[in-house]
Amino acid sequence: MNFLNLKPIQKFIDGVGAKVKKYFGKDKGCVVGLEDDGVFYGEGLYQWLSKKDKKITFTTMDDAGKGLEEEKVRGRKILLVDNDIITGRAYQNTMNLMMRKKEKLKIKDIKFAVLCDRMHFADFSVEDYPMPSSWDLKSLDRIDLEIIKALSQDGRKTFVEIAKEIGLTPVGIKNRVERLMKKEILKIQGFLNTEKFYSISAAVGLDADPNTISKLIKKFENCPLVYSLIKISGGHHNLILDIVAPNQQRITDLIEKQIRAEPKIRYLEVDLGELPIKPKTHSLPNFVDQSKKCPCQVKCNECEYFL
Repeated sequence: MNFLNLKPIQKFIDGVGAKVKKYFGKDKGCVVGLEDDGVFYGEGLYQWLSKKDKKITFTTMDDAGKGLEEEKVRGRKILLVDNDIITGRAYQNTMNLMMRKKEKLKIKDIKFAVLCDRMHFADFSVEDYPMPSSWDLKSLDRIDLEIIKALSQDGRKTFVEIAKEIGLTPVGIKNRVERLMKKEILKIQGFLNTEKFYSISAAVGLDADPNTISKLIKKFENCPLVYSLIKISGGHHNLILDIVAPNQQRITDLIEKQIRAEPKIRYLEVDLGELPIKPKTHSLPNFVDQSKKCPCQVKCNECEYFL
C-alpha cells in the first residue's frame, strides 16, 4: 500500500521529513513503527525516504519491544515513530528499551518522531496538543498564588485574615477570589481526611476495549472509595484506579464484584499499599441519597452509599 497518498502521512512528512533526512545523513538507518498507529506513519516515512536513495530499513514493535527485527536495526541510526505522545509512557518505555539494546546491537543513535506531541518529548514533531488552561500559570500573579496557597491550607480563612497575611485590603482579596472562581481557576470545597477513615490503599491497572472502559469510568467516577481515576494510553493499562478503604476486604469486594465481573477485561493488575503520601485528603460524591440506590447498581460489602 502506498501510504504517501494519505493526508495525515503527508502532513507528517511535510513537518518532519527534512529534519529526519538530515538526521540519517549518509549513515545507514532504520525506521521503527510503534504499534498500533505508529506503524502507518513509520511505513509512510520509510517509503518517502526510500525514494531519496537512503539506506533505510523498516521494522515494527510494540511498547514492550515485541516484533522488533533486531538485524534491521543493528549498526544503524534508529528513528522510533508514533502518531502521538499524550502521557509519555509509551515514549519512555520504547526509548528505555532501545537504550538497553544500544550496545548489544551497536546502534549509533536513537531519536523519536511523532505527529502530535503534548509532552514535548519527541526529537521531531509536527504539532503540539493545545495545553489545558489549568497548565498555564502565566495569567496568575504573585498575589493570586498567595491567595490560592492560603485557602488550600485553610479553606475557612476569612478575607480579612488573608488580607493581613498578604498586605492587601479585604475587598481586594474578595474581588480576586471571585474572579478566580468565575474563571474556574479556584474551587473551594470540603475534603475528607483520608487517615481518619481508611487504613489501606490499592492501585488497580486494567486493560479493556473502549466500551468497557467507558462503562467502568461511569461506574467508578462516583464511588466513594476511588480517589483517582485516570484514562491512559500505552503500556499494559488503559485505565488506572487508585482506591482507599478501611480494610482489605472492601478492596477485594470492589475488585471482584465491580471489575472482574466485566467479561471483556483483557488484563488486570492490583497492588496493595499504605495510605497515599499525597494527597492525604479526597472529595466524596453526594452519597447521602434518600433513594438508597448505589450509582454502580451493585452493593459492595458495607458500601458507603447505603448509610
